[in-house]
Order: sequence, then structure tokens, then C-alpha cells
Amino acid sequence: MTTALTGSDSPAKPPTRRFFSSDPSVILLAATVVVAVAVAPFELSKLFGLPAHALFLHVPVVLVPILAGVVIALAVRPVWRVRYGLAAGVFGIVTMAATILTAGAGEKLRDERMQRMGRLRPGGAPAGGPGGRPGSAPRQGGGGEGNLLDRHAELGSQLRLLVLALVVLLVVLVILARYRALTAAEGFLAGPALGTVVAALAVVAAVVSAIWVVRTGHLGAEMTWHEGD
Repeated sequence: MTTALTGSDSPAKPPTRRFFSSDPSVILLAATVVVAVAVAPFELSKLFGLPAHALFLHVPVVLVPILAGVVIALAVRPVWRVRYGLAAGVFGIVTMAATILTAGAGEKLRDERMQRMGRLRPGGAPAGGPGGRPGSAPRQGGGGEGNLLDRHAELGSQLRLLVLALVVLLVVLVILARYRALTAAEGFLAGPALGTVVAALAVVAAVVSAIWVVRTGHLGAEMTWHEGD
């Protein structure tokens, strides 16, 4: 009788399972690395007859701030990490791939325009010799545009690394949450301290990434206006 009452009054706990290396969150982390390595070498110049950078840039400009907001939401609401973490991770990988492709296309466009201004020889070498001192001065006005191009490309490269770090932190945050929720394990990985540290780092990366995409986009707009002067 006691057993029957106990069984009827106490809600059954959800079954726990071992945390296998084939868990979707772990596969997501591997996919992050694979996609980053796969798209990094691409420096597209043209797409549909238009500069690829001009087409790609709208994607990270929109998606990076959204991703930053998603990461902050998951950081402050741990219960959402298991429920929405996998979808957020997939969205993060798409955003990361778009950012890397945009940065690569921007570097290709920068090199082509530098060649037109006489600052680079074909192949990316500085014009005028190995020391980078051109034998003849670039065309009038090229220096200012070249400086803007260099700064814009530098910010784009930094943004690429920031978004990569942001996505890795996001996926790690999801892995820890799923490990804690889906297993009966205890210890450092299942404890709240590590999750809190990763969440804090993810928030910092999210804020900095959002700031960097604004800085990069603003400098690109400034460069466009500079061309029209």
C-alpha cells in the first residue's frame, strides 16, 4: 500500500541518459570548426556579375547583431539553452560562415583596388619593391582611400575572429547545458561555475561583436562617401 501511494503521489523523473560524444551539441561544435576551416580560403571577387563583397556584407550586418542578442538571451536564461540551444547554434554557424565569406571577399576587393591605385603589384606585393616603397607615388587621392581600405579590412578581419569566438562560446554553452540536463553526472563540467564563466565570456563576445560590426559598416559607408568626393 505504501509503495503504491508513493508511486502515485511522486511524479516520475524524466529518464537520464549517458552523454555520448555523438550528442547533437558536440556535433555542432565539430561543424563549427569544419565550416570555419572550409570557407576561410574563399576570397570571392564577383558574384552574378557584381562585387561579391557588396552582396555578402548585408548578411553579417543583419545577422551578427541578431546572433549577439540570441547569445545574451541564452546566457541570462539557462533554461533556454537546452530548449533553443541547437537552433541557436545552427544560426550561429550560418552567421559565422557569412561573416568569413564577407571578410574574404572584402580582402579580395581591397587587393584589386589597391592594384588599380598602383599600391600593389599582382599577387599582393607592395608596388615599388620588397620594402613597400613605391617607385612612383600613387594617383592623387589614392592615399586617403587606401588608408580607409586598410582600416576597413583590418576591422573586417577582427570581426571575423570575434564572430568565430562568439559561435564557439555559444556552442560550448549549449554543450554544458545539455550535459547537465541530460545526464546524471556530477563534477566540474556539470557544475554551475563553469557554465557561468562561459556565459559571461559569451556576453562579452556578443557585445564586442555587435560593436565591431557597426564600426566596420560605418567605416565602409565612410569609404563609399569618400569615393564620391
